[in-house]
Amino acid sequence: MHRIRSTGKARIASAVALLAPSLLLAAGPAPAYAAADTTTRILRAPLDLSVVLPCANDGLGEVVDFDGTISEVYHVTVDGTGGFHVHIVETQSNVHGIGATTGDRYVSTRVNLFVYNQGSGGLPITSTQELVFKIVGQGPGNDALLRIRNHTTLNADGTVTVAFDTFSAECEPTAP
Repeated sequence: MHRIRSTGKARIASAVALLAPSLLLAAGPAPAYAAADTTTRILRAPLDLSVVLPCANDGLGEVVDFDGTISEVYHVTVDGTGGFHVHIVETQSNVHGIGATTGDRYVSTRVNLFVYNQGSGGLPITSTQELVFKIVGQGPGNDALLRIRNHTTLNADGTVTVAFDTFSAECEPTAP
């Protein structure tokens, strides 16, 4: 199994999605509301991302520099009891890359789903994230697939009842 590393602005958006619930917890419990209050925001930003792709360059690896657009849809609801719910969907569009060593061309797709639910008073909490990142390159052996999934559940007394992270990164053979 090969390791794929990413650097760049795209990690900032993912970090914000992961840190936002922690900041809300630090602020303390939300007041009770008579009715649900929902906000939806859409963010589109340029994507500038460098990925170390071990599959590339006949298995020697190379840095691939990607650019394109990243889109995020944030849907936030504070329910009638003061519970807090966040749904984030992040996608890429028109993302193309060039291998720094070989000059090979690549395309990339990525979907990141994040769901966070917090009860009134701060607990219970569930948090789930699933990321699928696919890179397709010229020629045989230049394709890669990265999957990340994590989930955490804290019950009403703050005890962690479920916590797991799964990660896989693999080079995929190119079909003939």
